[in-house]
Amino acid sequence: MDITTLAAWGEFLGGIAVVVSLVYLASQIRQNSKLLRASSASVSAAGQNRVTELMAQDPELSRIWFQGMRDRNGLSEPDRLRFDPLIAIVLGSTNQEYHLEQDGAVSPAYWKYRVKVLRQMFENPGAQQYWTAYGVQYADGFIELVDGLIHEGEAAGPTSPAS
Repeated sequence: MDITTLAAWGEFLGGIAVVVSLVYLASQIRQNSKLLRASSASVSAAGQNRVTELMAQDPELSRIWFQGMRDRNGLSEPDRLRFDPLIAIVLGSTNQEYHLEQDGAVSPAYWKYRVKVLRQMFENPGAQQYWTAYGVQYADGFIELVDGLIHEGEAAGPTSPAS
């Protein structure tokens, strides 16, 4: 074998090594993307889980939540001062998930589920009253999403509020 043949074999083997390396890197990037999506969903859901935890531990807080969902404006001032931060935690987490979804860091299936939960939340008059008072503090795209969900609910007709 002369040097030219060896060089050709070296170039051929080098090309195969590059292709194998690229395939390996692509699989690692895919795996990392899946982990990032799972981590993002977990972190953003933590706020909502915290609200559920708080309500499970405190029957008075649970009462305030359900009353507030029926009629936030009918709550006493002390109760409204407890209701508003709870709904702000839930909406803040969902607002964060909205941005993660826009960046491709949340799976489409999970985001579809979150929108369904958000739609159900805004079927309640108290959630709509909170949104009227504080919705402007959220990101523009998220505001459009929630406003659209509220509009869809109004077009569908009245529903029963959370009890």
